[in-house]
Formats: sequence, structure tokens, C-alpha cells
Amino acid sequence: MEQTGSVKVPDGKLVTVTATYEDTIESVTITGDFFLEPPEARERLERVIEGRPTDVPKQELVDAIETVDAELIGFSAAHLAEAVREAIDR
Repeated sequence: MEQTGSVKVPDGKLVTVTATYEDTIESVTITGDFFLEPPEARERLERVIEGRPTDVPKQELVDAIETVDAELIGFSAAHLAEAVREAIDR
């Protein structure tokens, strides 16, 4: 199954996650109007989310996202985790 979840961050940024999953999150694509430093960190963020069970708690996602050496500009690890949960909870 493939679903998309989005979170509108209070300052106006949008974080969108498209997830393909069955019992585990098979693939994730992160898009939106935010910035990452370095830009190639997006792929590393996607990889730390992939492979997790679909019932993964939001806090576990936040913890995994925070292991990636990246500056999230205009959103937080919690916003990204929320978008992932929205995509797989649909």
C-alpha cells in the first residue's frame, strides 16, 4: 500500500511523506518546502525510517530521525515523524 501524509508546520512549512508499506515501511519519500543541511541528508532520513514496523511509535521515529547528522530547517524531527505516522495510519 502507498499513502501520503502531510504536516503543516506552524511557521508555514509543509512536510510531506509518501510511504509504501505492508507490515513494515518499505520505502519513504520526503518532500516539502523546507530546507536540509546538507541537502543529501534527505536520503539518510528516508533510510532510517524504512524497514520499521508500521506500528512504530512516533517517539521511536523521532529518535531515529535525530541520529541523522543534518540540520532540519523549517521543521523538526517530530514534524517528520508525525507525517510518517499520518501516512501509515490512513
